[in-house]
Amino acid sequence: MPHTRLKRTAIIFVGLTLVSFVRAQSPPPDLDAYVASSLKTFEVPGMAVAIVKDSKIIVAKGYGVRKLGDPTAVDEFTLFGIGSNTKAFTTAALAMLVDQGKLSWDDPVYQRLPGFVMYDLYASTK
Repeated sequence: MPHTRLKRTAIIFVGLTLVSFVRAQSPPPDLDAYVASSLKTFEVPGMAVAIVKDSKIIVAKGYGVRKLGDPTAVDEFTLFGIGSNTKAFTTAALAMLVDQGKLSWDDPVYQRLPGFVMYDLYASTK
C-alpha cells in the first residue's frame, strides 16, 4: 500500500511540475523526454498528460502502458483512479475562489450549498 501511495504522489508531483510549462502557448520541446524520465524515476508504467491554458488544450497525450505486462497503451482518453487526490483538487479550486473574493474560508457550507445537510443537524449549520 505505501508503495502505491508513493507512486500516486509521484504522478501528482509530475503533473504539478508540468503546470510550469503552461506559460507557453505550445508544448515544451523536452516534454516527451521529461515524461519518459519521470516514468523511469517513479517506476510507473504509464501516465496521461494534459496541459490547459485559458480553456484551450495545449497538450493531451498518453505515455507508456496502462498496466505492466499488458501492451494496452495509455492515451489522452485513459482514465485513472486518483483516490483521495480529489480532496486536494477541490481545495485548490476553493483557494482560487477565495483569492478571487468569491467566498471566504470562514463561510459555513450551508450558506453556499443550501441543500447541504449532515446527519447531525448542529454540524450542518455551524
